[in-house]
Amino acid sequence: MQPMSEDGLVRSDAGWFDTARRRRIGLPEAIYAPGKAETDLVALIEQSLASGEPTIVTRVERELAERLVDRFDLRPYPALERRAPMVALAGNPVPSSSLERVGLVGILAAGTSDRPVAAEAACVIETLGHRTRFVLDCGVAALARSVRAMEEVADADVVVVVAGFEGALASVVGGSMAQPLIAVPTSTGYGAARGGETALWAMLATCAQGVCVVGVDNGFGAGCAAVRIVGAAGRNA
Repeated sequence: MQPMSEDGLVRSDAGWFDTARRRRIGLPEAIYAPGKAETDLVALIEQSLASGEPTIVTRVERELAERLVDRFDLRPYPALERRAPMVALAGNPVPSSSLERVGLVGILAAGTSDRPVAAEAACVIETLGHRTRFVLDCGVAALARSVRAMEEVADADVVVVVAGFEGALASVVGGSMAQPLIAVPTSTGYGAARGGETALWAMLATCAQGVCVVGVDNGFGAGCAAVRIVGAAGRNA
């Protein structure tokens, strides 16, 4: 591994790592696991942890995540015992005490199958020092659950809605709550759900005003957007 340059870049056989990104935009560089050899992932994680910056590794296959957790001081999202097929990993969390303002982000996951994507959003938010309130299995198949879930996150600064199938939960929440809303379509669902495409188009076409939508299964992007919103609120307070 080469020493850090003046612009915060560190280079190894696994590539460049940008240790100054959080100073520029408030968000650290994350490590996207799919397609990377385990040796490259290990090298990048070592770079990130050594920099002291928050470390976030996304979409890690569970068996590989187990090996990485054994090797490094990393927290898995969701917990490994839940045996989710994909896991996000986090290290070097930002102390909440270092922030001007700690935000609260409500995360509503329509179904239990949406947990890994919702947990990825929570990984980003919590690793960057903010709080989350996670409500699972509150989809519109039983609307009373959706109503109760919205009551549970009524005091949140931002709400992230994670839903597959037809993605209706985003419209229900967007038409009921005033907070900034980030909708995450997931690839959960049968047939016409088309791997998340139906939920994506439904969320983009929602008549609930001001709903922001990220790509299919992009819990990481939703978490980053939530942190940007909370950070902007803190600067303008």
